[in-house]
Amino acid sequence: MEKIELIINRKDYADHSVEKTTIEELKDGEILMEVEQFSFTSNNITYAIVGDQIGYWNFFTAPEGKGKLPGWGFAKVIASKSETVEEGERFYGYYPMGSHLIVNPVKVNEFGFLDGAEHRRQLPPIYNYYTNTKADAVYTPESEDIQCLLRPLFTTSFLIDDLFADNKFYDSEQILLTSASSKTGLALAHLLKKHKTNAGASFEIIGLTSPRNKDFVLASGYYDSVVTYDDYKSIGNDKPSSIVDFSGNHKLQYDLQIHLGESLKYNCLVGVVHWEDLRGAEKLPQKGTFFFAPTYAQQRQQDWGREGFQQRLKDAWNGFIPETKDWMTIETREGAENLSDIYSKMLSGDFDPKVGYIIKPTK
Repeated sequence: MEKIELIINRKDYADHSVEKTTIEELKDGEILMEVEQFSFTSNNITYAIVGDQIGYWNFFTAPEGKGKLPGWGFAKVIASKSETVEEGERFYGYYPMGSHLIVNPVKVNEFGFLDGAEHRRQLPPIYNYYTNTKADAVYTPESEDIQCLLRPLFTTSFLIDDLFADNKFYDSEQILLTSASSKTGLALAHLLKKHKTNAGASFEIIGLTSPRNKDFVLASGYYDSVVTYDDYKSIGNDKPSSIVDFSGNHKLQYDLQIHLGESLKYNCLVGVVHWEDLRGAEKLPQKGTFFFAPTYAQQRQQDWGREGFQQRLKDAWNGFIPETKDWMTIETREGAENLSDIYSKMLSGDFDPKVGYIIKPTK
């Protein structure tokens, strides 16, 4: 039996291939999962860019110098040598972009399990956990595509929003979101707007985006104002400000830090969309604070308990998802051969922010 996967050169992201290999024989305790679908967004490119620093390349074994890009999706157990996970069960989780994955379930209960594979034991548990669809508080059968596309991104936005609210929004009068057209940016803007509507918060939500995406970002209705990157100086620099940077664009960071000066109270570094601009010549006045969602999620699960965390996330999720139909369309691609085309689009930035891509590799 064969599997097909997207394989990437870790030194040259544009160098990639879709490869077929034979699936290994299951060992005692292992299960074979057939990946039914996963999402592909600009967030997956972030996984590649910071893969070495944060460990994203370490989740799935690959030939020397190569890597398998992770994605969030659903898979079905098609073979099992585990006494606790049965064939036919379905799980939401973190999969390599391809058709199959072998895992070693540990700490199994009705909610799901952790992959106990040796190479994953030192990695963040939130990425190693596979949630059984039968006991998932967020899951509904009709929302699988949306869950693949937005649940991991929304969770990141939910956690950033909680961080800001817990810190009284760093006393900001304006909060700037770069890559405002990204799905993570839109979700965070939605959540921040809720604070303004429900709690009387008074900060201005400012989206920064490219000229081609400005109309789309404005139409979302989440931002108080939208500014193109080349017009950043039009943003007032005399008010306490925070940045949530989803772009990773060094020049933009430098320009905003110089422009805002002492008015910049908090600089939250989240994602890397513009990967070619990751490094720059100018030394940044202040580096900012990198936000790593899994660490913050673990902290909040300890604070609130697993069920408390899931309930808060579910409540916020249910308030957001109905709105997505107004600004997002879903494109489904069947067959793993589509991986190369979608990957190239995402890497180059040549994609429509209104579109969410779902890949069904085994169709």
